[in-house]
Amino acid sequence: MRTLLVVSFLMPALLAQYSRGVNVSGAEFGQAHIPGVFNTDYTFESEDTFRYFGGKNLGLVRFCLLWERMQPTLSGPLDPDYLGLLKQAVAWSKAHGGKFVIDIHNFARYSFNENGQLNAYVIDNVYNGVVRVSTADLADLWVRLSNEFKDEPAVYAYDLMNEPHDMGTADWRIISQAVLMAVRANGDNKLIMVPGTNYSAASTWPAQHGPMSWINDPANNFAYEAHQYFDRDNSGTYARTYDQELTANPNLATVGATRLAPFVQWCANNNVRGYLGEYGIPNADARWLTVLDNFLTALDAAGFDGTYWAAGEWWGTYPLSVQPLNSFTVDRAQMPTLQAHLAPIAFTTISAATLNGAVTAPDSIAAGFGSNLSAATEVDVVDDSGNAIPAQTIAITASQINYLIPAGLAPGHYQTAVKDADGNILGNGNLELALIFPGLFAFNGNGTGVAAAVIIRTKADGTQTTEPVAQFDNSKNMWVPLPIDFGDPTDQLSLVLYGTGFRNFSKASLLIGPTLISSLTIAPDSSTAGLDLATVSLPRSLAGAGEVSVSLTVDTKPANQVTIAFQ
Repeated sequence: MRTLLVVSFLMPALLAQYSRGVNVSGAEFGQAHIPGVFNTDYTFESEDTFRYFGGKNLGLVRFCLLWERMQPTLSGPLDPDYLGLLKQAVAWSKAHGGKFVIDIHNFARYSFNENGQLNAYVIDNVYNGVVRVSTADLADLWVRLSNEFKDEPAVYAYDLMNEPHDMGTADWRIISQAVLMAVRANGDNKLIMVPGTNYSAASTWPAQHGPMSWINDPANNFAYEAHQYFDRDNSGTYARTYDQELTANPNLATVGATRLAPFVQWCANNNVRGYLGEYGIPNADARWLTVLDNFLTALDAAGFDGTYWAAGEWWGTYPLSVQPLNSFTVDRAQMPTLQAHLAPIAFTTISAATLNGAVTAPDSIAAGFGSNLSAATEVDVVDDSGNAIPAQTIAITASQINYLIPAGLAPGHYQTAVKDADGNILGNGNLELALIFPGLFAFNGNGTGVAAAVIIRTKADGTQTTEPVAQFDNSKNMWVPLPIDFGDPTDQLSLVLYGTGFRNFSKASLLIGPTLISSLTIAPDSSTAGLDLATVSLPRSLAGAGEVSVSLTVDTKPANQVTIAFQ
């Protein structure tokens, strides 16, 4: 294949500047086991998670922590092991261009183990004549965290408390103001996220908090934090199917935007900043993507920061998860919608073959997505020292630039800058490089389906012909496999797969269906920069196999699966 497949990926042209990202959840897991055992009851994510979301330009990380683990004794010292793991997470976020939000995920409560019973106590409430946990205790926690992070630029914000609710006799407005003032008295002017009561719900914000802002911040650097889900009870459990929800609410497609509106209007009325700390949809029914898209369009218009719920390496099959699959190479279904609502001039680079993941390789073909890119004349790869290395552009459209990652770059984190002829910045973003990131092109241009490949048939007399493995189906408006015929018993058939990102390999293997192919040759294509060829001799045992998957693994890293067919 000599023509690079270009796919459309629309991103809106936005005016306001904001950040988007995800909740990274795991360190607060196991709340029934306090303090719990690391990597048994709870976990901290690996660097790969921060690399992936940083590469996706979703590097605003709201990192969920448990108060009891961070501070095992109220108003006592921070636990050095838990704090050390948090500092490692901050360092990884920083290394991959992220912005870190420290979140105490405790719902305005602190739990004690008492006679084998775990009991949670609400801040400033009286139990048997005693306040078990107080505003002063929460302020002490945040002052201690401030002492650790106030001079760390990678820490973007402090999130005072996740989803306060059912506060009893306590007044969250008074508590949050006091804690904010304690941080300010510590000489710390970082951004502070102030959640609301009633689980911070955006839809009921004015009803819960009245018409007026309650925070008085001498640093004037705070944002009110709301959460919003789209199921019937706003819980994010999505216990009902989409059809059941639609029956109850015929306007389900716009429910997110509708529920967001009261919070946005309240912030506008009070001239204060807003932040959407949580929102998410299940991935099983594609119709929820429209709900998310409409919600994010409203969030774009408001210009608020936002973090999707949720990411994390222990989520498994949790339907709201956007944690990638298959060794960080396969995106979740929600990812294209999230990517369509990135911050203005965000430029996201992925493999032009896979169109998944967040890593590319030196001397490979990349696809960069953004908006208003038609006037671009230059893409620079910028290292940590600020050195700009020009990249060869291949194709430019308003929403996509295909370009060649410069050869010889060391694996690691870089940034990109897209410029026009006058040097104006049209896009910028993060770029994550690995020595190997294998991708196979597919004819339909989306990294799946029929492989971009050819068959080379060698006859007994040595003559060769090149034959297709795909044909265009007008009724389906897509490429479909053209079954491969082994033909004469003396014919030798070789399959040539087109890909990128694996020329610097040490070892590789290929499965066609369940069959391991022993004769595999990998080499750069001599006529197209960045294009790699994987060539295999096809065993006749594949005759009659029908449509099968093609699975390439290079240096233990899997490529995207494509398909071919045999008759």
